Order: sequence, then C-alpha cells, then structure tokens
Amino acid sequence: MSIRNLLITFFVISVLTTSCLTAKKVDAYIADQYGNQLPKQDKKKDSVINITNTVEPVSPAISTTVIKTSKMLPLLFYWQWEYRRTSTLNPSIAVANFSKAVRLQSHKTLYKKLNGQQLELTIEQLPGTFAFVDKAHLIWIILGKISWDKIYTEAAVADMIVSYKVLQNGVATKSGSITITNTDKNKKFRFLESWRTAISEYLDNYNQNVTTMSKDFVDQLAKEL
Repeated sequence: MSIRNLLITFFVISVLTTSCLTAKKVDAYIADQYGNQLPKQDKKKDSVINITNTVEPVSPAISTTVIKTSKMLPLLFYWQWEYRRTSTLNPSIAVANFSKAVRLQSHKTLYKKLNGQQLELTIEQLPGTFAFVDKAHLIWIILGKISWDKIYTEAAVADMIVSYKVLQNGVATKSGSITITNTDKNKKFRFLESWRTAISEYLDNYNQNVTTMSKDFVDQLAKEL
C-alpha cells in the first residue's frame, strides 16, 4: 500500500472512530423528547371526519437513525468529507399532530361546508426525515494541519399530501388531493451549541411545522368544497 493510500485509510478510520455521537445515542435522545412512547392516537369516533394513514414506518421505533460518511475528496494537501446522520421519525408522530390540528381547525370552517356530509381523509405523504450534516475541510501544512467544519441541521424536504373524499349517504360527491408545501428550513449550529439542544429545537419546530401545514390543509380544503 502506498503512503498516500495509507494516509487515506488512516484518515477514514479516524473519522469513523472518533465520533462519539452514534445512531443509538441520537435515537435514544429523540425518544426521550417524546416521553419514550409514540403519541396515542385519538380513539374518539368522529361521525363527520375519518382520517386514515398510508405512510409506512421504517421501524416500530420512535426514530431510526443511520450514519454515513460520503463525498470524500482526499487530495495531497487538502481533504474534504461529509459526515451525515439521518433520522427518520415514526409517522405516528406527524399523524397525531395532523389529526389534532385538523379536528380543531375543522370546527371553524369544514363542518359548515360539509353540511351533514362525511369526509374521508387519506394521508399519503408527510415530512419526517432530517439530518445532522458535518461538512469538514482539512489542509495539511508542513508543521501540522488546519481544519474547519460547517455543521447544520438539514430539514425534511417532503411535502404534505392528503387526498380527500366527500360522501353523501355513502356515495362520493367530490374527491381530490391537496399538497401543502413544506417550508421547513436548514439551520446552522450556533457557536458552542450542543447536539442535544439542536435536536430539541428541531423537533419543536418540526411539530409546530406539521401543525401549521395541517391547518393550511384544512383552509385549502375548505376553499375546494
């Protein structure tokens, strides 16, 4: 093995072994933010609005995190790489937020619009994946090295897609699908900010974002009815 390949191998091993933030730690902390249990679904039957979900979970866990090192650029004096931790939240979290927001918002608009008809909502897509990204750079100099990192939370990019069907005595009178654009944005880590604080803030923003998107969905649906 050449000296260059040996250095590259050593560098990759160092990156993978010196990071203490494992996928298990991330998932454990996310679970703690939700009280170590998935949200309980509302068991109250609504004779007007029925909500079903088709988004399949990656696993029964509250979240599933995978770690990947990619975009390696090991040159003679300059190295660059991307270290990414991607977490996928159980869709039950977003479904619970959606259901709660829809039922609360519907009292203001939808119930009058339906005028005794029934409404079936089917959730087809929800935002639920985010990542911690570390874009690292390193320059080798004669007496040592210079390195710097760009660390940020990469927000979920998936939009909310919900199809609907209006029924009168069991017969569909109107149907369609509504897409609500996800406006969640990436967020840079603040100076000396811990990963725990970043996760906690992201999840708070995520929950609020899903609630806002759900309300926007109700408003859009009311315009179409």
